[in-house]
Amino acid sequence: MDEFLQKFGKSVRKYREIYGLSQEKFAELVNVSTNTINSIENGKSFLTYQTLKNLCSALNITPPMLFNFEVKPDKPDKNLHLLISYYKKLLPAQQKQVLDILKTFK
Repeated sequence: MDEFLQKFGKSVRKYREIYGLSQEKFAELVNVSTNTINSIENGKSFLTYQTLKNLCSALNITPPMLFNFEVKPDKPDKNLHLLISYYKKLLPAQQKQVLDILKTFK
């Protein structure tokens, strides 16, 4: 098995686990099958550019973060991940309302 694919798969798994996502839920967020996530995490296959974009969006991270194998990822706040996922589902006017509310807590 290719060492790069193994390291990349471990990186994806670490970020998924940090957010407390099952492979099934993560696959749903990334818009791929659970088998695809399993193959990526186990270093058996790589991913397409679109899947990389979806994966990073689901985890609210940048692609370089997944490729930095030397650095252990910081453990993000699970509540922050929930807020981001809810926020992304709102209409633009609703997003503005949320931001206005959050600004009052400065």
